[in-house]
Amino acid sequence: MNNVIDILLVNSYAPRQRSTSDGALENGLAILRTYLENKGANVEAVDDQRIGAVEHGISKWCREFIKFLTSMQLRFLRVKILATVLMVGGWPFQALAIYQRRQYMRQHIQKIVKKVADQNIPSLGIKLWYGEAYLWSIELASEVRRQCPETVIIVGGPQVKVYGDYVLDGGSFDLAIMGPGEEVLAKLLDMRRSYPRKEEFLQAVQACFGGLLIKTGGYDGSREGLVRQLAGQTIPQYREVDLEDKILFHTLVDGVGCSWNKCNFCSHSRCEVAYTPRPVMDIIAEIKTMLGYGIAFFRFSSSETTLSQGRKIAAAILASGLDIRFSMFVRATRPTKATLETYRLLIRAGLRAVFMGGETGHDAVNREIMNKGVVRRDIVDTIATIRLAADDEQQTCRIGLALIYPCPLPKGVSMGEVYQANITLIDETMPDTVVVNPPGPIPGTRWFEEADQFDISFKEGPRAFVRNLMQYEYSIYKPAELWPDIGYSIHGKEFKELLKETGRLRAYAAGIGIPTDISDEYLMMTDAIGLSSRRDLLEFKRNSLLDIISGSAGYTREIAAAINEASRRLAAANQAAIDGRREAAATAREEG
Repeated sequence: MNNVIDILLVNSYAPRQRSTSDGALENGLAILRTYLENKGANVEAVDDQRIGAVEHGISKWCREFIKFLTSMQLRFLRVKILATVLMVGGWPFQALAIYQRRQYMRQHIQKIVKKVADQNIPSLGIKLWYGEAYLWSIELASEVRRQCPETVIIVGGPQVKVYGDYVLDGGSFDLAIMGPGEEVLAKLLDMRRSYPRKEEFLQAVQACFGGLLIKTGGYDGSREGLVRQLAGQTIPQYREVDLEDKILFHTLVDGVGCSWNKCNFCSHSRCEVAYTPRPVMDIIAEIKTMLGYGIAFFRFSSSETTLSQGRKIAAAILASGLDIRFSMFVRATRPTKATLETYRLLIRAGLRAVFMGGETGHDAVNREIMNKGVVRRDIVDTIATIRLAADDEQQTCRIGLALIYPCPLPKGVSMGEVYQANITLIDETMPDTVVVNPPGPIPGTRWFEEADQFDISFKEGPRAFVRNLMQYEYSIYKPAELWPDIGYSIHGKEFKELLKETGRLRAYAAGIGIPTDISDEYLMMTDAIGLSSRRDLLEFKRNSLLDIISGSAGYTREIAAAINEASRRLAAANQAAIDGRREAAATAREEG
């Protein structure tokens, strides 16, 4: 391996924690680094998105005072006057904390730029996230352009998968990869060596790929290419530094896409190939590799793990004698006996939480507006089937239900009717958590491309709206009045009116004792550390919310420590069992 760094990979991040999952292991950069190093490249990665990083740069007294004010605000939330006084009183300190945090992050940018300049690094790769993390990426790119004009800036990650070539607007970034980036990035690094001048390199890239946005892994419409890519999926090799101040659960690629892939609103439909499974034995090999790092908790990455693929994975886990815990995304269906048996098998293999996009309890809305391909009865019956399977296996399988409210309305249907249908669905299913999202017209979806048909209007035009949306810092914990306008309306209702409706449905769920906005991996992991009751989940929600609002990480550290200990303990038990089977097999061979 050469001593010159071919590419510096950087994970973008925001000033504040957005969810308790922010401290997850960064598998994306680890996959890229592993693949590129195997190809002979010299790669370094910078990832400051860690559990305690949210506190870096903020005065301790300021952080602790904000936490005190926030805890009092949550305590007296029902006393509106007192809660408002506490919130207003805390604003100057919140502003100071954000200022200090941003100053710290700007210093971090200067350190990265200095490294690029001092070592003459030819390529910088940035993993883009939304909101303020996206703005931080733009600021980083601007400084690199100013101080290191010959360095090529390549971006990828969730933001590119959602927005495509919109991320290239404004000229902050040189190239964007939409989809898995390892193979393309390896080719780009080879080309970079042949074209040391940036301008010549970019011209060669355009000639080779047909543009500055490079689509891969199903986003290019090639099922054959996606099958080949999944068959060669890189298993990330984590280093000690990758695990520091992180939560030990691994996002596992089980496949790509969704079997339906026709929803009018969903950004996953930008992947032009329907669900494509990864070879099951490769998944098992990755699980075994992760056990060696002390990781026994997994989240399946695909937007839907189909029942057929789930059944194969579960059978392979059991046949391999593995004892793990995992969560996954599921799609509602019309359950049969085979559906029940599949969920029983999955739960036996370690499934402890699922996340289902129900979207709405109103069938006409799901049919005409969402094009979800399911009806309310499917959602209710699938959830009941999962619960029955868990009971049969004498295990827990928690359920998260996601809804979009409010939303565009079909002719003759009122918002009140949709609200009532949604609370009826919540009452019938009583999920372990409810996630209520406001409607978002995403580029590439029918809600965006055919906005007029859904009575969606963009104040300054669709392109300006997307520019706002990419950098919008979405925080469900702020009162609707404090959110800046994003520049769109539905049926004439402005964004803040829509947010109030979103908050009303979220408040209904909370009012009947259902914790809101807990991710599927945390449903799984909190159960693994003994937070098994609904009361436990509500307490987890309250304490993690306190961390998020106050900009602290105290409770998150405590939970992460418990999760990591449980993960290491379970992984060690697996390793001992694997070693025991290996020794027994060796003994049998010798005796034979």
